[in-house]
Amino acid sequence: MLTVTDEAKAELKRTLETRVLPNERYLKLAVRPEWTGPGDFGIVIDMEKGGEVFYEYEGMVVLAIDPGLVENLENSIFDFKETPQGLGFTLDVH
Repeated sequence: MLTVTDEAKAELKRTLETRVLPNERYLKLAVRPEWTGPGDFGIVIDMEKGGEVFYEYEGMVVLAIDPGLVENLENSIFDFKETPQGLGFTLDVH
C-alpha cells in the first residue's frame, strides 16, 4: 500500500486548517489526466466517488486516493520534504 509520511500528513493538515472546503469535499492525490498542473501529480479538491482510501492525521481526514491509484502506487512513498526546488510534496514510486 502507498505510504503517506507523517510529514506529508502534517502539511496537508496545516493546509486544511487554513482553508475551508465545501461540505463533502476533501484533498485528493491526483495524476494525469485528472491532474492538469505542472509535474506528474498534484493535490486537487474533490468529492467522494466511492472506494477511495482515506488517510488521517490527528483525527482528521487529510488525503484521499482513488483505489486504482493506490494499487498502482504500492510500495511508493508520498512525502513532504526538502527538494532541490525547496520544500514540497514528493512521490517516490517504487
